[in-house]
Amino acid sequence: MKTRPVKYLYCLISRLNDTYYEQAYISITSLRMHTPNAFVSIFTDKETIESIHDRKIDITKIVDEIVLKDFENNIKNKIRSRILKTTIRNKIDGDFLFIDCDTIICNDLSEITNYEFDFGAVLSRHALLHTNFYMSNIIKKRKALYNNPDYYNHPYYFNSGVLFVKDTNLNRDFFNKYYENYILTNKNNIDMDQPALSLTNYQLNFPIKELDGSWNVQTWYGANYFHKAKIFHYFSTVNNKKKYEPFFSILPLRVKENGYLSEEDLNLIAMPLRYFGNVTNIISDENYDFYHSNVSAFYRKLYKYKFLFKIIDYLFYLPRLIKYKFLK
Repeated sequence: MKTRPVKYLYCLISRLNDTYYEQAYISITSLRMHTPNAFVSIFTDKETIESIHDRKIDITKIVDEIVLKDFENNIKNKIRSRILKTTIRNKIDGDFLFIDCDTIICNDLSEITNYEFDFGAVLSRHALLHTNFYMSNIIKKRKALYNNPDYYNHPYYFNSGVLFVKDTNLNRDFFNKYYENYILTNKNNIDMDQPALSLTNYQLNFPIKELDGSWNVQTWYGANYFHKAKIFHYFSTVNNKKKYEPFFSILPLRVKENGYLSEEDLNLIAMPLRYFGNVTNIISDENYDFYHSNVSAFYRKLYKYKFLFKIIDYLFYLPRLIKYKFLK
């Protein structure tokens, strides 16, 4: 069967005081390494494009298509980026693979056309709802949108960082509803687009099919897919210490400062799955359950107070010490 061409699509809202522009540049560069003939599209606003005059690197030289969306001046950048994502299907013609900017491409992506279904995504954190670390948070956001247990307990919750979307009437209808639901989530003080994606999928009888996890390997949860990773998603918007460097900030800041990618930088991009720190431990099964329990969360918070933590830790160690010294 003859496959249709696919566009590789990025949504980009960036200003001079952030590094989203540089992250997109790095991701597209990695895409060109592995899929050199890729047709790359950027969906953006005029302010982002106008800012290129004040930047040291020009992203327009490595893309094939730029599509602009106008916004009223009072719309914040985060909301702009969500609006871009939730309206892309009806602004971009042709089948596309949407890719978040905070990604590194690790393999040839042209195989995406082998999928016969019309809409695909990868599970959030590579887990069904009942094993997802953020289950309670997901359910809370779902309830805020539609308080129906059949919906908020549904096991499939997809990450929106990589979306394979064919150009069909049903998918265009899906994105119309996706945008409507995002506006609803925003009114409920939810600044994410994934809850809207989840609700739309439920309302339209689950058109989203599951892509293999290799298409969106989510940093701290995707170890089972490292060996065949196609897209590595390192999450630039995390609000904790789990920042995957050098891609989180070091490399984007270097590109912003230097205006080019050095040979050393290109080597980093070519092998992105090597930077998890000098001490790394994979937690799974029962250990995973314990690590993500409320008890563990309490002790992780307590660990911030090192002196107090050491005292309590020693008190727990004393029975073992007494047993070893006197009761063996």
